[in-house]
Amino acid sequence: MRRAVGTVLALGLVMWGSVAPGAPVVNAEPAVVDLGTLPGGSESSTVAINDDGVVVGRAKDAQGLSRPVRWDADHRIAELPLPPQARYATVFGVDASGAAFGNTGGPDGWERAVRWNPDGSTTVLDLPPGHTRTRALAVNDGGTVVGHAYTVGQSQVAVRWDASGAATALPGVEGARWTEAQAIDEGGAVAGISTVEHDLSDDLHYVRWDDGALTDLGTVPGNTHASVQGINGRYVIGTHRPVDRSGYALRWDGSERAEVPGGGTNRLAEVDAEGTAFGMVGGRPARWTAGGEVVVQALPEGYGSGQVLALNAHGATAGVAISAQRQPVRWSASGEVTALPFPSPPSPRSAIFASDVNDRGVVVGEAGGRALLWP
Repeated sequence: MRRAVGTVLALGLVMWGSVAPGAPVVNAEPAVVDLGTLPGGSESSTVAINDDGVVVGRAKDAQGLSRPVRWDADHRIAELPLPPQARYATVFGVDASGAAFGNTGGPDGWERAVRWNPDGSTTVLDLPPGHTRTRALAVNDGGTVVGHAYTVGQSQVAVRWDASGAATALPGVEGARWTEAQAIDEGGAVAGISTVEHDLSDDLHYVRWDDGALTDLGTVPGNTHASVQGINGRYVIGTHRPVDRSGYALRWDGSERAEVPGGGTNRLAEVDAEGTAFGMVGGRPARWTAGGEVVVQALPEGYGSGQVLALNAHGATAGVAISAQRQPVRWSASGEVTALPFPSPPSPRSAIFASDVNDRGVVVGEAGGRALLWP
């Protein structure tokens, strides 16, 4: 879920390339809630949380199979049912109403985007005419979904589904055979990738759609992989990879492109309405201001690297700090960092991260194979 973020972050972070005296660190530990798993199951993980506290993710059942699940605001878990044709499903987001969104699949390559409604019913999102499969990738608070659909010949068209599940195909660049919508903001602006020949590096176009109208944001010479991580108003963030597979982070202000300074180990996850982007720069959690300054966010003592993974409408962020063991963290809008506790010490080799933060500052994530919530 992407949120329109209008808050300009306050000072109190560590400047890139230096350590500011008295960088703010909060040592007090907040509470933690183990969200549990399905009856007989052993593992669970979160993906997203809405502002009412509804959480979506996955959990293993008694047979050890991974199932899409939703926790209500009282932390009660429910397995999300599969459509009749489906054999498996994944979930990636939740809207303001508590509807969950994901993808289902079955025999013979059957694959469809799906919405699990707040009342527990399931809606398979519409298939555009002439297409055989769909996949959804992002949703906003209003329940508008974006992704793509495949034709019989395996070409791909970008798709937007409205709150009723009706599909609209979005245009690609001239002659495009592969187009994918990857991000949507709260105003309904969409961003993604479009290309004529998928194996030609110089033909990977970054694009956006406003009210369905296409804007070609251009290509990056030598690009072997292109992706978009977010859109917020006039700002789009993305990644490109050259032949050496390093990652370079990009931001568009309208049609003007800029690249994060500092080499090829950068990735952005979120962008606010002022154009400040958040993610990882040089292996450190950072924000990249609209003016071009990279500001490294404070880390708990003993940690030297990390990444911002989520942002809320008030400028609070969540992510992970990294040393010998990973540590979920939450940063306030003023830059104070809080190490989020575990119910019990997880294995250092297990997945440990914070996946989302809602506008009330509640964080969800995973540690030691358990879905966790930090109020």
